[in-house]
Amino acid sequence: MNIAIIDDVQQDLDALAEAAREHYDQKQISIQLHTFSSPEDFWNSYSPGSYDLIFLDIYIKQANGMDLAAQLREKDDSCALIFVTSSDAFAVASYDVQAAYYLLKPLDTNKLTKVLDSIQIKRAQDTRYIEVICDRTLLRVPVKSILYADTFHNAVQLHTDAGVLRTYLTFQKFEELIHDLPCFLSCYRGCLVNMDRIHKTLEEGFLLGNQETVQIRKRGANAIKKEYLNYLFS
Repeated sequence: MNIAIIDDVQQDLDALAEAAREHYDQKQISIQLHTFSSPEDFWNSYSPGSYDLIFLDIYIKQANGMDLAAQLREKDDSCALIFVTSSDAFAVASYDVQAAYYLLKPLDTNKLTKVLDSIQIKRAQDTRYIEVICDRTLLRVPVKSILYADTFHNAVQLHTDAGVLRTYLTFQKFEELIHDLPCFLSCYRGCLVNMDRIHKTLEEGFLLGNQETVQIRKRGANAIKKEYLNYLFS
């Protein structure tokens, strides 16, 4: 597991790094931890997909952590992003960049432990797949590759990173297939979005990482958005 910490306050940087190492040592999980005191140093070492988890301070000299987070999301929508900062002023805005958590300084190691445990559970879910029949062939589709699913005539369409897969089963049967996967959210009848692939919440729906928008029904729209936010910070 590759982890990056970006913070220009050396004391805070060292404290978080030490706490993270101690946590993963206790869990017997191997990690590679990289620390950066400036966004420039981070970008010099960065490539899309190079980090599984990134800790980021919002208040960085000559930079804005929210802007950095937005740039990250344009390049990689899969890494977990955690803000560790001295103010809660950007807590709401952090939703827009799919921040997994928002922790306040000084660091509370008990809260950090709960956050990292939750991250690990979600990582385990990333290895899951579903089996569907497409063109008479049984396919194993990784859950993390699914953007959303909707109906098309008598079929279910899986919109994935590799394209659209069409399987001939009822939407009810598909819902039964993924009933134990908490990442799927009903946007309207016959449409489920993978909340792990949502890039941003819009007035009319959810913007995905591929810049496609999944509409949500007008009636109950606020409840749908709230369910997504609850999932993000669960």
